[in-house]
Amino acid sequence: MKQPTPPLCFLVITSLAFAFVAARWTPRGLDAEIEALQELDRVIGLPGQPDCSAKFRHYSGYVTIDEHLGKALFYWFFEATENPAEKPLLLWLNGGPGCSSIGFGEGQELGPFLVRKDVPELINLSRIHCFAAANLIFLDAPAGVGFSYSNTSVEIDRPGDNSTPFGSYAFLVKWFQRFPQYRENEFYIAGESYSGHYVPQLANVIFDENKKAIQENYINFKGFMVGGWTIMYEGLTFVTVRGAGHQVPTIAPKQALQVAKHFLTNEPLPSVPY
Repeated sequence: MKQPTPPLCFLVITSLAFAFVAARWTPRGLDAEIEALQELDRVIGLPGQPDCSAKFRHYSGYVTIDEHLGKALFYWFFEATENPAEKPLLLWLNGGPGCSSIGFGEGQELGPFLVRKDVPELINLSRIHCFAAANLIFLDAPAGVGFSYSNTSVEIDRPGDNSTPFGSYAFLVKWFQRFPQYRENEFYIAGESYSGHYVPQLANVIFDENKKAIQENYINFKGFMVGGWTIMYEGLTFVTVRGAGHQVPTIAPKQALQVAKHFLTNEPLPSVPY
């Protein structure tokens, strides 16, 4: 039996609905509004930028973490040079306290671009293996560090380890809302210097918040890394105390005393602190 022809109004509504869906989704599988927000942060070019930038996308901008206080953190995100959708996501934090992850971590250490004094161009560092192995986020945190800011002076005058990890966590939640295609990627945190505090404290906040987070705020957190090692040269031993930043005697007095005692008695340092 021949089916009756649908009314004209139904055909028009169906066509409009299809056109709406087609307009809302892009070939990358993202909502058009999300795609537009990402495009606002995409870095098209920089003065002195080398040709290697054609091999990857990078984004930079602000994420507001507290509208009432006017707090916003600045980030610079680099997609991996190969298969970024399949690579883990690594958040890098410099220490200090007060050291910019953009100015030092990206510009001097492991970012794809190196900035040098009196050299009017960026130097290509994309050969670094970590840049090919992971997507990298460099974050200036807390507010007041680097390009990150707060419109309330008390937030600048009274930063602290109790508030910094929660600000960084708020950044991550909102950043994943802006870049939802990376929500299921394995997520890691790494840092150096005073980030021996920042990194494990942020890891602890993520671990606790994941227990009660709704699905869209859940972070696929897999682990963290902090710098700390002993390097021996001829006549010189360079020691890094994990989690102590630049004030070892104040923050880690036991380890500082141990270093001093072994130095004064000319004994080699033990592999573990007492």
